[in-house]
Amino acid sequence: MTDMNDGAPKGAEASANPETDAKIDVWDAPTRFFHWSLVFQVFVALLTGFIFPEWWMETHIWAGHLIVLFIGFRVVWGFAGSEYSRFDTFIFPVATLIEHVKSVLAKKPKHYVGHNPAGGLMIFGLLIVLFLLTTTGLMILGGEENQGALAAFVNYQAGSAGKVLHSLLSWLLILMILGHVGGVILEGLLTGENLIYSMITGQKDRHPGDVVPRQRPPHVLWGAFATGALVIGAAALVNFLSSFPPSGHVKMDVSDTWKSECADCHMGYHPSHLPAESWRKLMTTLDDHFGEDASLDSATVQELTDYLVKYSAETWDTEAANRFREVDPAEPRRISATPYWVRKHADIKEADFKKSSVKGKANCIACHQDAESGRFDDQKIRIPRE
Repeated sequence: MTDMNDGAPKGAEASANPETDAKIDVWDAPTRFFHWSLVFQVFVALLTGFIFPEWWMETHIWAGHLIVLFIGFRVVWGFAGSEYSRFDTFIFPVATLIEHVKSVLAKKPKHYVGHNPAGGLMIFGLLIVLFLLTTTGLMILGGEENQGALAAFVNYQAGSAGKVLHSLLSWLLILMILGHVGGVILEGLLTGENLIYSMITGQKDRHPGDVVPRQRPPHVLWGAFATGALVIGAAALVNFLSSFPPSGHVKMDVSDTWKSECADCHMGYHPSHLPAESWRKLMTTLDDHFGEDASLDSATVQELTDYLVKYSAETWDTEAANRFREVDPAEPRRISATPYWVRKHADIKEADFKKSSVKGKANCIACHQDAESGRFDDQKIRIPRE
């Protein structure tokens, strides 16, 4: 890679006269659109991942998918874009990077028309981390939530491992963003250049000694075709993979007895909400069914017990089933007493449970629209106002 300050590439026409042009066209419109759109999507992803409640998950997922598309476009534009959008203009030898760092520490950095060595390295680092973030996000979506393109191929354990990596990568991304912003501010202070303004207008000030190579024009049609093919191919692949049934779900038989005897009195609790032993204990204590006598004849009790045990938490690989397998030893029959349930609802006010539309902690469906299916998707959470 030829240093933009030390000379133009062989065969290139160059101009080093600051009197000729006060400004240099550096960042083309697609690059600027990519930059600010990615900033927005990352901001949305961080907000919905760290600050907003779980029912913003749909927005978080959309942000992640858009980030993938933007990364794909940037890879294409790194080969098809105009001069300073191309990857080969900001890939520097290690020696050049070290020299640049030394010059910054000495407060006398060289001026680069395009990305400087540290900035170029940061761009590649951010793209890689964002790609890994979206990949681990898909693992979580498929493994823990049983949604998305990987739902049929990633189990809960793998999804949980992806969640740990996703969290670590998220913090790494925040640190890299702070470093990137800090670098922009530092370069502005040392060189007097407003890089944020440059990324808005696409122009940078010409400095004495700047050598500007002949600008390679963007391959717009080639870039548009490659990006379109990438989007269509990705959409087709996601649609194909999403057609497979989620691996964590079990096809259940329909039980009319369960509907008439259990779901007729209260919400029909999905069998995956408790482990088999808890269901057995619940069915043998129907004479004291949480303060009421719900006794049934022995044949019906046996039929319901067999049904609940057959489809208990041990047979599913959903997030709810994996979490609800651990019960409170003091109250093994009560779903709302499980450690996971208590942790997840710790921030919910008691007043919310007392609302007329909720009527207590046992009425899951009041807030979880898909509770009877056993899914508990984050997107289906709606806390009633009254």
